[in-house]
Amino acid sequence: MIEFRQLRYLLAAAEAGSFSRAARSLNIKQSTLSRHILQIEKRLGITLFDRLNRGSVLTQDGRIYVRAMQRIMQDYKEVNDWVLATRAGKVGRLTVGFYTSFSAGNLRATLAEFSDRYPDVAVRGFQRDRDLLVAGIENGLLDLAVMIGEIDYPGIKTRPFWSERVLAALPENHPLSQRERIFWSDLASERFLLTTHDPGPETRNTLLGKLGGPGVQPRIEMDDIDRATVLAAVALGRHLSIVAESALGFHYPGVTFREIHENGGHYRTGFSGYWRSDNDSPVLRRFLDFVAARYSLPAMRD
Repeated sequence: MIEFRQLRYLLAAAEAGSFSRAARSLNIKQSTLSRHILQIEKRLGITLFDRLNRGSVLTQDGRIYVRAMQRIMQDYKEVNDWVLATRAGKVGRLTVGFYTSFSAGNLRATLAEFSDRYPDVAVRGFQRDRDLLVAGIENGLLDLAVMIGEIDYPGIKTRPFWSERVLAALPENHPLSQRERIFWSDLASERFLLTTHDPGPETRNTLLGKLGGPGVQPRIEMDDIDRATVLAAVALGRHLSIVAESALGFHYPGVTFREIHENGGHYRTGFSGYWRSDNDSPVLRRFLDFVAARYSLPAMRD
C-alpha cells in the first residue's frame, strides 16, 4: 500500500522538478525521498520520473498519475478543512449547508439579514451535494441544510422554508426568449441540459412530471458539469435548462431567463430546512424562529 507521506513526497518532487529541491522543501534527505518514490514506482509497475542531470521530469505515466493524485489530495484537504472548520467553532456558531446557488435568492438574503441582526453569531456556509449534506447533519458537522423539497430522513427534522420561481434558461436568440411568459407546454419539444450534481436529478424529475406522458419522454441530457458550465452551454444554442431564481445573481452572456407559468401563475419550487432531531443548539433555534418570522411560517411543532 502506498503511504500518505509517500504521496506528499511524490507531489513535492513533481512540483519542484528536482528531487534535491523537493527534499530541501520537505526537510528530509534526498536519498529518503528518492527511496520512497522508487517504492511507489515498484508498487505501481511504472516509471514516474525520468532522472536527468538537470533534474527529474515526469514521464507521461507520471503526469497522468500525478494529476489523479492531486485531485485526490485536494479532495482530502477539502474534506479535512470542512471537518476542522465545523469542529473549531465557538458558542454562537451556525453551520449551514446548501447546494443551490448563493449568488442571489432567498438563501443569500436570509443569511445576510440574519448575520446583520445577530452579529455575534458566526455563520459558516458549505456547498455540497445532497448526500454529503445529509451526512453532515447526521454526523453533527452541519447544524442545518437547505435543500429543495421536503424529504423524510430518519433522525432528521424538516420544515418548509420558502419557495422560488422556476425559470427556463434559453439561448438569447431562441424564439421563446421574445415572449414575456412561457408555459410548460411551450417546452415540450425542446432539448434540455442538466448537471448530474444537485439539484440536477430533482430538476429532471420535474421535467419528467411536467412534460412526460404515456409514450412521451422529454429529451434530457445529464452531464457531470457544474451549473455555470450548463448555462455557458445553453448560450451555444443547442439546449435549454431549468433553474431556480437564485441562479440570477450572475450575468451569463448569451442566455435569457423566462419564468415558467402554469394556469395558476408562475411555477415555483419549495426549499426546506433540515436538522438533526437531537440538535438543541440555541443558535439553530434562533435561526429557525427567524426564518419562520421572515416568511410568516406557522409555528413549529416539537
